[in-house]
Amino acid sequence: MPGAPWWEDFHPDADPGTGTATRTPGPPAPPAPDPAPRVVHTPRLVRTPRPAGARPGPRGLRALQVTALVLAVVLLAMLGLLATRTLAAPADRAATTPTAPRDPVARASAPPSPSGGTAAADAEATAELEALRRSGLATHAPRGQWVAQLSAKSVGTTDPVQTASNGSSTFYPADILAQSREIASGAAGGDVFVLKTTDFGEGLLDARGNPYWVTLAAGPFADVEDVRTWCASMFADVPAEVRGNVCLPKQLTPRG
Repeated sequence: MPGAPWWEDFHPDADPGTGTATRTPGPPAPPAPDPAPRVVHTPRLVRTPRPAGARPGPRGLRALQVTALVLAVVLLAMLGLLATRTLAAPADRAATTPTAPRDPVARASAPPSPSGGTAAADAEATAELEALRRSGLATHAPRGQWVAQLSAKSVGTTDPVQTASNGSSTFYPADILAQSREIASGAAGGDVFVLKTTDFGEGLLDARGNPYWVTLAAGPFADVEDVRTWCASMFADVPAEVRGNVCLPKQLTPRG
């Protein structure tokens, strides 16, 4: 009988007679301990404070936008209510304020004087201008003679380079009369008279159909050049390019 394989000779539990490995039973194994209970750790959420100056997140920004929109709507509603009350107040006052009666003496060709002049004052000035005109027609009836025109104003004329007695550049009857008196008392005085443009020549009218009141110096003047020389001498301090606004030749031809 052949011997056992060679590798069995090296097995620590081999039977020397048979060469078969035997395992000596050891003490019984202790019972396995109960498994330790499993502990489940729930993560705790810790809110980290937002650093100063940090921009709000999307949700915070959305809330700010909604708040701003609500405040804007409220502000617009308040402004609309205030505007409605403001507009309604003048209408209420107008409905309860009696209207003053119009002055029966009204100007037909010009609005009231900005200086606060009354219709009665304008009527008085117009009557005096008419008296000066009648005197001028009596002493200097148009017959073709040359005169120096020193002023020409219709009621309501605006002259940007001159100031009326009312402080503006618009002339009304009292302002025209005051200017004519001032010219007659100045260096160009002497034989100064007043006419209307409808008293001679083509009867010039303004855009509103009103005649001009003209203040004239009689001279005597031989011709147009004589008048120009006189104007240049009397108003030497006025530049030549604007001198025609204060003195220019005018021929008084009779109305055709």
